[in-house]
Amino acid sequence: MVTDSTVVNPEEGPGEVIGPEEGSDLTIIEHLIELRNRFMVAAAAMLLGVIAVLFFTWDPPDNLPNTFDILLMPARDRIDVNLELVQDELALLVHERNPDGRYIPPEAELRGPTPEGLALNDLQITRALENALSKASGGLSTPEVAPDDVRRLETVQEAYDYLSGKSEENFRLASFSPTDRISAIFKIAIYGGLLLALPIIIYEALAFIVPGLTRGERRILLLGTFGCMFFMLAGMAFAYYVVLPRALDFLLGVASENVVSVTGIHEYISFVTRIILWIGIAYQLPMVLAVAARVGMVTAGQLLRFWRYAIVLVFILAAIATPTPDPLTQSVVAIPLLGLYFLGVLFAKILYTPRGEAEVPEAAA
Repeated sequence: MVTDSTVVNPEEGPGEVIGPEEGSDLTIIEHLIELRNRFMVAAAAMLLGVIAVLFFTWDPPDNLPNTFDILLMPARDRIDVNLELVQDELALLVHERNPDGRYIPPEAELRGPTPEGLALNDLQITRALENALSKASGGLSTPEVAPDDVRRLETVQEAYDYLSGKSEENFRLASFSPTDRISAIFKIAIYGGLLLALPIIIYEALAFIVPGLTRGERRILLLGTFGCMFFMLAGMAFAYYVVLPRALDFLLGVASENVVSVTGIHEYISFVTRIILWIGIAYQLPMVLAVAARVGMVTAGQLLRFWRYAIVLVFILAAIATPTPDPLTQSVVAIPLLGLYFLGVLFAKILYTPRGEAEVPEAAA
């Protein structure tokens, strides 16, 4: 039986009509068909997103960005090859012959005769450069120093310039099994495809839900959706540009003088995606508090009185989002989250609606 689905807006008075609720006359089967169609559109968007990210991950052309390079950038940026490190490594070889030692200027020739030069052979130069690159990487696996490249180096300054470019451009992770690389590529593609398809997925979900809502509920839902997307992207950017470099600097710098660690591609990609994803989710805190206040569950005053417990909970959340045990990295995550908590208090002050008043429109409808 078809029923009258016209809804009166109680805020505007009895003369203001929102309009008929779309889809209210549909049968259960028709609702399921619509749900299936919207799910297929969302799945197709997800598939296209995965294919697009896969193209930029699986050996893209040189003139296009590589997703692997983007994810490796935080690790590459921490490889600090400096001139003093190269001088120290070369000095160790020179001091093996001359225990008294002396300062090695950048213009000194690697193979030149002493005392102006270092009188080193290609094998000694290669060993010194590999040691410098290994120490600068903090234990990360590093590329080999090619013999042909070594033969072209003449001075200490040229050796430093060579290592600077090599550490930034040719850094690689290790693969411990034949499936490591392919699994890492598809993990990146799935996460990236989901992120690209997220606007379409949200649109299809809203298009299915919104017709059954009032005008005020639609406005709140749409604003909340855009707010969640904004805070999600802000959290992911914060994780990539701020948290990851500090976490890698701590983890890869522990005992790096005595331990050479080989980081696998699967472990590294899982580590990076975990931090980016969880911090992005943690940044939803203001929206969670805003929704809770809107439905009348909490007030801004209650949240302010809860601030001592909020500090503890925020640091627990930061510890979950960051796998590093050092307090510095956790504080880098926790302090912005604490600021987001008080931003959520402000949202709660603006959006709070007593639970009894929130139920009035439903009763009037």
